[in-house]
Amino acid sequence: MIALLLPTLLAGCSPSAADIAKAVSSDNPVMREDGAKISQNYADPLVWQALIKTLKDDSQKTKLNAMESLAYTDASMAGPALIDVLQTDADPLVKSAAADALGRLEVKDAAPALLAFIKTFDANDRGQLAGIWAIGNIGAQGLPPDVKKTVLDTLVQKREATTDKYVLYNCNAALRTLH
Repeated sequence: MIALLLPTLLAGCSPSAADIAKAVSSDNPVMREDGAKISQNYADPLVWQALIKTLKDDSQKTKLNAMESLAYTDASMAGPALIDVLQTDADPLVKSAAADALGRLEVKDAAPALLAFIKTFDANDRGQLAGIWAIGNIGAQGLPPDVKKTVLDTLVQKREATTDKYVLYNCNAALRTLH
């Protein structure tokens, strides 16, 4: 990444979106990791498309950096790919990051996948916090009535079943957003 950026930095310019997309798409895993992280500075569809492709990367760090950059730059076009990560990735940390990104991007279509995600956890398991928070941040406005009812029912059940103060707090906070 340094070799790619050094001439640009010496010239007093920042790398172009095309340069960043190229780094994110590199065969070199360190370039992909670094490029995905630096992408936070590029709200550009070219960069977003490259980041979305890295969501299937072998590197956990690349995927985490990509999701952070997609959320930070408001890449709403990444919603379907992030839902897919939430539903199919085997890594719990990656799934949690996908839930967080979906919540930050307020992807309404993610509500069923987020519900399925939090239902995989025991009542007191803090691993579900990103999913609960995401549902609350997305809110109920614009959700189909059947999905809204399922969201409410699931959060109420979680709230009643937990003795963990963080899960309880997040359930209550999410429920307050679902008018």
